[in-house]
This record gives sequence, structure tokens and C-alpha cells, in this order.
Amino acid sequence: MNFKETTKLFMLVISFFLFGCGREEKEAKSIEEIRKDEGVPVKVNVIETKTFEKYYSFYSKLCGIKEATKGAIVGGKIEKINARVGDLVKKDQIIVEFDKANPGLQYEQGKSAFINAEKTYERLKKLLEAGETSQANFDAAETQYLVAKRNYESLKQMLFIEAPFEGTLVNMKVYEGDNVDKDTHLFTIAQLDKMRAKLWASESEISMINKGMAAEMLINNRKYSGRVVDVSLAADPYKQAFYAEVEFNNPNRELKSGVVADIKILTYRNTKAIVIPRNLLMEDEKGSFVFTVNNNTAEKRYVKNGNDSGLDYEIKEGLKKGDVLVVQGGTQLDNGTKVKVIQ
Repeated sequence: MNFKETTKLFMLVISFFLFGCGREEKEAKSIEEIRKDEGVPVKVNVIETKTFEKYYSFYSKLCGIKEATKGAIVGGKIEKINARVGDLVKKDQIIVEFDKANPGLQYEQGKSAFINAEKTYERLKKLLEAGETSQANFDAAETQYLVAKRNYESLKQMLFIEAPFEGTLVNMKVYEGDNVDKDTHLFTIAQLDKMRAKLWASESEISMINKGMAAEMLINNRKYSGRVVDVSLAADPYKQAFYAEVEFNNPNRELKSGVVADIKILTYRNTKAIVIPRNLLMEDEKGSFVFTVNNNTAEKRYVKNGNDSGLDYEIKEGLKKGDVLVVQGGTQLDNGTKVKVIQ
């Protein structure tokens, strides 16, 4: 290669190098210029009013609207069980029978004493009406009859355990032939057409809960609606908490006693609320703020929050329906920054 050709090659390399560096510098400047000329790219939403709800959530065990567990009044052998779990039983229906031969009760003697006293009472009652006996004789027979009747009924209550009201037998804790001690739990009767749950709340929570408020729970992917039927006015000394009772209809008896459920009470509802995701709120020394867009310019808006649902805030002041809210790109903005709305 001669000198002339070498010089041309050298000039070509120098020109390429200078051209490339100038292009990079021009490209770097154009990025800044784009932001100045066209604005910071942001995504926005036009604010519309919508329903905002706030719930308090509790875990609690369901039970029948009326529920009672009967226990053994005396110890002894269980002779017979007259119902199975799931059976509908009548009030005063005998569910569990103890052995009548219990030597400590003398059931048969008490029964005989009652029958004899009743016969004597009825006989003297007729004689008194006919004027063939004295009032004193009749009064003595009546007293003896009433004492024998009370003793016999007490013995029956000890040996024949009845359903306290009409309902469903939801639990049977013993079997025929068992020997049980006094106060042993025998069975549970419940009325299941409605279910209740007792919720334990803090002082701040109970102050927001009122009788009649709507409640809901989700069991097996099915939603059940209910209401608050009772609210305590004093804290339980043992739990150091306040209770609220919630009631749910259960016409088909789908809900079971003893099931633990997540129950929510609707404590606040606004059908025309301004609501924004809480992650859009930013803070400075003056308070909470967001950015809106007005004529392609960022506007810093200080807001006052109302209720929150954990993920969303209800905005009480600072925003209104129709405002264009920046939902993406807000961290790059300041008041008066030019913006470019992108989809």
C-alpha cells in the first residue's frame, strides 16, 4: 500500500470515530429533550365515585340459635338411648335412660309411694265432697300426695334425661351400657333453623358495631348473609373483650353446629365514595398527597383520608369525580412537571 492509500484509510477511520461519538452524544441529549419537550410518561385513571365498604373480620364457632347440653344428675349405668344424632326430638322427650335399679335412688319405692299417696288423695277428695270425712284428714292426705309426687318426679328427672326443648340432637357423648359419673355431659340439643356466633371484639372495634348491622360469612364457597342481634355494653372480665352476637338463617340446615367460620360485619358503607389504592399515596412534611394531570401538567394534590379497607383509601378531601389521577409514574413527578399520558 502506497502513502496516498494509507492516508485515505487513516482519514476514514478518524471520520468514523468522530461520527460515532457525535451520534452517541446526540442520542443522549435527545432522551433529556424528550422529557422536556414531550413530558414524563405516566398512566392515569379518571376518578369515578363507587361504593366503599369497610368490614371487621372475626373467627367464631357457629351454634344453634338455642342450644343446651344435658348432663347426668347422678352417676350410674346408662340403660337405654332413645335417639340418634341428627334426629328431631320433642320437648320433654326422654333421650337417655339410666338403670332404675340404682340402689342409691330407690326408684321403685318412690314410685309405689307416689301411686299409693295419689289413690288416698283421690279417695279422700271424693269423701270430702260427700261430707264423709274431715277437712283435716283431706289436708293431711293432700300434703302426703304432694310430697310423694315431688319425690317421684325428682327421681324420674335423675333417671330419665329429657330434651329441654324441641330441636335436633347434634351430639351424643355416651353409649348404652356406659357407667358415668355425676355431671358427665350426655347429649346436646339445638335449634338449627337459625345459627348464631359470638364474636369477641376490642374496645375500639365494639364502638363501631351496632345492633342490626349486616354480617356475612363464606362456608364451602357459599355466602351467607346475617345481622348483628346483640352487642355487649361491658367487657367480659375473663376475656377482657366485648362480644357481639351475629345471627344467620339456616332453613335447610346446611350450616352445622360447631363449625368455625370467618365472619365479617359491615361497619361502614358509602355508595358515592372517592376511592384510591393506598399504594398511590405519598408523604412529605405537609402530609399525604397524590398527583393529578391538568393540561399535560402534574398537579400535586394533598388529600385527607377517611376509612380504609386495607388495600384502598376513601378520600374525604382533595379529590373529586372527574379528576385525572396518576396511577403509574408518580414517583418521577413534582408539582408542575410536564407529563405525557400513555396507555
